[in-house]
Amino acid sequence: IFEGLLGKESSEASAFKGILTAYYFLITDKKHGLGYSVAAIEDFYNDILNLVARIEDGTMTPMMLEDNFNEMSLSNAVIFFCRLVCSCYIQQHPELFAPFLGIDAADEGAQKDQVKQYCLREVEPLDREVDQEQVIALTSAFEVGVRVEYLDRSAGAINHHDFPHGKPPSVYLLYRPGHYDLIYP
Repeated sequence: IFEGLLGKESSEASAFKGILTAYYFLITDKKHGLGYSVAAIEDFYNDILNLVARIEDGTMTPMMLEDNFNEMSLSNAVIFFCRLVCSCYIQQHPELFAPFLGIDAADEGAQKDQVKQYCLREVEPLDREVDQEQVIALTSAFEVGVRVEYLDRSAGAINHHDFPHGKPPSVYLLYRPGHYDLIYP
């Protein structure tokens, strides 16, 4: 996503900053969002926002972006904030994700609680693998088209899926069971 913003109109980076800011407020909203305290996530939000601001103002080069992502503290801050955005999106749309998570949709209150517990256990921690549900949630939240090419051992052509549906892909991932890799078309 960040790499894709390099060299584009600054308005695209500005729009992405708007999405990040909207999710920051949802993540900290105690009534309608995740209810995290501002103090708990402000540094992560500022790190990702500053990164996008440097892309927006044209001072970020591809090499600088790579260096930023190779710096563990900044990289983890960006990843963690993205995980919170993903968690927020899933919890804001439990009816879309509950069936994929094996959660019964009969009791809406229980469904929301079980989706929240899933997010706390599987989405937000940095040490968890990303599954298809998270890819769908994050691409939908960020309004970015992603094509996932599935490399399994079946005969024939490689299968692919585009997320969110109807959005042309600008990011391409290769999925091998248990792992995603970024690919360049």
